[in-house]
Amino acid sequence: MGRTSPDERREHIIDVASQVFQSEGYGAASMATIAARLGGSKATLYKYFPSKEALFAAMLAHKCERVIAPLRVIGIEANDFESYLAAFARGFLSSLLQIDALKVFQMIQADGGRFPEISRQFMATGPEAGYRELAKGIEKFVARGDIVCDDPRLAAEQFLGAVRADIHLRATIGIGAPPDEAEIARQSAHAARIFAKGLAAAHS
Repeated sequence: MGRTSPDERREHIIDVASQVFQSEGYGAASMATIAARLGGSKATLYKYFPSKEALFAAMLAHKCERVIAPLRVIGIEANDFESYLAAFARGFLSSLLQIDALKVFQMIQADGGRFPEISRQFMATGPEAGYRELAKGIEKFVARGDIVCDDPRLAAEQFLGAVRADIHLRATIGIGAPPDEAEIARQSAHAARIFAKGLAAAHS
């Protein structure tokens, strides 16, 4: 830690804190435990994060960004709307089903009722960010006249809800084997086909 840059130290703290939060839960985790796991003092930890709440928020932002970042590079210039939706859904679902992402979701489910602030942080940095990215793509297809959609934000929420469906629910509660890429692609294509037809402009 002593020879690393401040940014590297900050990232290391977030990684270690993530392990503590996931193993102990948000309520039971403490800055003292995280500092001990880091091998330093609480004073050093507080130099980077003023509170457990701030550290948890940084951890959520870091992990949610890993899910959202790949979705930003899905271009729509050379694709029809259905293809765009299918590609977005595949990227979204594949990221959502990663072990790390599932653990974060399970942690929010376990502690969010007692600590609603972490649920609000999760919604703001996770689902809402995904909805915004998809809504921007939907707006571009509306502008091109390919589809008709009065509320892209709502459409984005409903589409991603359809994509998650039982495949994500089963993964979070540990039922069955994780879906492979072929199954993720199949479910993504199916949802995209239904949704694209529903929003298609009259001339499409």
